Amino acid sequence: MEMTQVNQSIDPKKLRLAFQQGALQLIQHKQRLNQINVFPVSDGDTGSNLASLMQAILEETTDESQTVIEVFEKVADASLIGARGNSGIIFAQYFNGIYNHLLKLEETDSVKSFLESVKVAITEAYQAIERPVEGTIITVIRSWAEALSNGEPNLENLLSNALLTAKTALENTPNQLKVLKKNQVVDAGAQGFYFFIEGFTHAFVAKNDLQPEVKQQKITLDYSKENHAHVTEPTERYCTEILLDQVQLSKHDLQEQLKDFGDSLVIAVNRGKARIHIHTNKPAEVLAYLSIVGQPIQQKADDMLLQYQVNKQRKAPIALVTDSIADLPAEYLLNNQIHVLPMNILIGETSYIDKITIQSDQFLAMDQRTAATSSQPTLKTVENLFSFLETRYEAILVITVAGKLSGTFHTVKEAAKRRSGTRIEVVDSHQNSAAQGLLVMAANEWIQAGRSFDEIVAAVLTKRDQMNILVSVDDLNPMIQSGRIPQAVGRLAKTVNLKPIVSLDPLGEGKLSNFAFSQAGNEKKILTEVVKANEEKVIKRYALIHADELAKAQRWGQELQNKLGFAPSFITDVSTVVAMSAGGGSVAVAYELEEGEVN
Repeated sequence: MEMTQVNQSIDPKKLRLAFQQGALQLIQHKQRLNQINVFPVSDGDTGSNLASLMQAILEETTDESQTVIEVFEKVADASLIGARGNSGIIFAQYFNGIYNHLLKLEETDSVKSFLESVKVAITEAYQAIERPVEGTIITVIRSWAEALSNGEPNLENLLSNALLTAKTALENTPNQLKVLKKNQVVDAGAQGFYFFIEGFTHAFVAKNDLQPEVKQQKITLDYSKENHAHVTEPTERYCTEILLDQVQLSKHDLQEQLKDFGDSLVIAVNRGKARIHIHTNKPAEVLAYLSIVGQPIQQKADDMLLQYQVNKQRKAPIALVTDSIADLPAEYLLNNQIHVLPMNILIGETSYIDKITIQSDQFLAMDQRTAATSSQPTLKTVENLFSFLETRYEAILVITVAGKLSGTFHTVKEAAKRRSGTRIEVVDSHQNSAAQGLLVMAANEWIQAGRSFDEIVAAVLTKRDQMNILVSVDDLNPMIQSGRIPQAVGRLAKTVNLKPIVSLDPLGEGKLSNFAFSQAGNEKKILTEVVKANEEKVIKRYALIHADELAKAQRWGQELQNKLGFAPSFITDVSTVVAMSAGGGSVAVAYELEEGEVN
């Protein structure tokens, strides 16, 4: 029989069900939380981030626990793994704080110990935040926990009264934060905590045992169409989160080392693991530092500036998406609101995000680059992006790297099949690198010109066959090892020291042609081939890319400008994934032909 007096024990089964009921209650309201999310940035993901945390708790507490401490241990561990966003990490640190204090007590299953721990853990929750702001989740957590220590001997009554106190604190948040009052909302994180404790309390007060239906449901970002007018442009571009293992530093030490990298710094630490959240313009530097103090095992970096600009004023009704293998200048992508699915790169035990937490020059400077592997965006990453775009756009066009080179096309197609409502078309570019980038440029121009979605899709399918890329590589080994070119021909060319032009066939597979006996001869053949293509079919535009070889790329650009009579559309460095297969010193020219041949 369950006992509710302060000096008696909590039933572990009841506690587990309370956590589950609280988690389910929050998940049911995740879209509402996304809608009211305006602080610290209006990125519309607080509900989804907290739902991710709650789902992790549901999954971890599926099995019965024999003791209260075992329940809290599972919740604490799940919290660090599943936490997302400012509020999620504060939640995680609070749960870990409760668990840590319980470990110090002799009677870990008593109501008294529980009440003492939820109050003491407030300090740990505050310490997780570099600059705590009242009127947020931390305020409601404190109000709730302090209300539980008012001397009432009955746990059910205590929880019910504390819930009322928390509600009052929640309703007061607009009076504490101007941005909330301007937008006429309460704080989203605070509302999320209230939803959780509402479900948690209901489980304890209910006369009959609750049996919440715990499903392995997918959590995706359900962004709202609501556009809050009274928000400001983020000064730090990337919402960066990293989960570290094997951490020896304290939370305070991590905060001191990271505080100059950005703002909105929140850190949860427990038993060798740390979850770090920071808004920063330097995600690569953040990861580089954290790689020294621990082992990164999970990371993300959302482009808050792009989200803000789309929310404020989208440029077109059609969303254009590509992957990070498409080489385009970063300014062009942002200015034209083109969304990028980043490739993942694994070097040793550390995973990196292409073009965000690692750039090609950084990769080429690493000693272990030959041990690196890449992988396409995960299905969850694609679904999360679609969830955001579907509430902002009327249709979505995705142009991926050649399906012969990566599984990205098939992953995105699978994600598109699972969606309903907004029309999504996924096109295999049959290209990569700058050739893929030029195809994206063409699609963007058609979108900006107001052409219909069907017209644009048809034009992209035609235009992809009018793109070409010619690559000069110093060393064929990376391409041979990565399988980007025919193995036998590549090895033969390397054995006799021939320098081929590397390009793609019509379906996007690598091929070798026009062999030269030296690098200078190879370069001459490439430039000659570009000029010949212009004479036969007319080149509309071209671009140059390089793997840590800017001077050579600029020289090629000048020579081609002299021969063709117009400058390249851009010169930029390659994605890290392309650098992995092309190797350092590689330079390439990509060009787009006019639609018809010259008569």
